[in-house]
Amino acid sequence: MKFGRLRFVIILALLASNLLVGVLSLYFLRSMEERYTVLFDRSVPLINNLRTLTRELGSVQRLARRISDPQNETDWPALLPQMEQGSRNAKQHVTEISSMELIKDDKHVATMLETGRIYDSRVLEFLALARAKRISEANQHNIDVLRPTYDLYMDSLDNVANYVEREGNDLRARYAQESRWFSGLLLAVAGWPLLAVIVLMIVMGVLVIGLLAAVFFPRLFTAKTVPV
Repeated sequence: MKFGRLRFVIILALLASNLLVGVLSLYFLRSMEERYTVLFDRSVPLINNLRTLTRELGSVQRLARRISDPQNETDWPALLPQMEQGSRNAKQHVTEISSMELIKDDKHVATMLETGRIYDSRVLEFLALARAKRISEANQHNIDVLRPTYDLYMDSLDNVANYVEREGNDLRARYAQESRWFSGLLLAVAGWPLLAVIVLMIVMGVLVIGLLAAVFFPRLFTAKTVPV
């Protein structure tokens, strides 16, 4: 009767442990899915926006080189508005990037905004020289001022992109570590019957060894009397 009751308790414990493992696994998988979704939604659009901004700034700089070439004088009426519009688009784009959740408080963003502000002012100076048809001065301004500022701007964008990449790698590493820890926990919960059997076998082995020792070596268990 007692054995049947014990067997019933063991079966209930096995069912409960299996249910617990299933619930914990489902919860952890949903949690990891949500985390990776958030990571994807925060990182990928930001990287795409940085690429778009880099492309826009490259277009502005190429237009500056074309405008400062006297051989393209017939194209100036079309090139000047294109460069101005491209600079305006880049300025709006960098403002949107700086407000994105992942990087809005990072120090590299402040550098990017400051460098972008300087570059925009240099673009306006270049356009003013070009509209005044002071092409030689515009060309010299492009070489001495605009292009170096553009290079600094690109460096600041690279720093932001590197920061985003590091943040993504750090989060993935942390998620992987949590996954390994949780897998070990599930293994411990799922393997408790085996651990219980091992402990029971150890206890039984100790009892058997003690019993055999008591039978074959009774002197070991005989209390020594102290003579008066």
